[in-house]
Amino acid sequence: MKKQFTTAIEKKAFTFLVALVILFCTQTSFANSNWGENESKAAEITYAGLKDKGLVFKVDYKNELAESFQLIIKNGQNEILFAKKYDAKPLSTDILLSGMTEDGKLTFTIRSGKKDYNQSFEINTKVRTVSEFEVKGL
Repeated sequence: MKKQFTTAIEKKAFTFLVALVILFCTQTSFANSNWGENESKAAEITYAGLKDKGLVFKVDYKNELAESFQLIIKNGQNEILFAKKYDAKPLSTDILLSGMTEDGKLTFTIRSGKKDYNQSFEINTKVRTVSEFEVKGL
């Protein structure tokens, strides 16, 4: 009788441990899946419009790790248009890029320590000529 009692307890304990391991593994996988979303929201780069025949981009970088970082902007031919090193502070600034006449691609890179955050924009320029006529009746 004592053997049956211990066997029943062992089965219940084993089932409980297996359920606990499965529960722990699923919670860990859900926690890791949100990690990439939080990291991508640390930097936000948006197109703000035109000013003085140039493109304006708004750059917001929270810099939660408080490390010095570098902002690099490259065109479609991988040429550096803008590069500047910043201190270990959050960044919120507008960047004016003038002389962008041809269609192309811009890639913004924020390099902090060993991590890089990249965001690309495609630029399509179209020139339109508008003619206005004023007609008066005689």
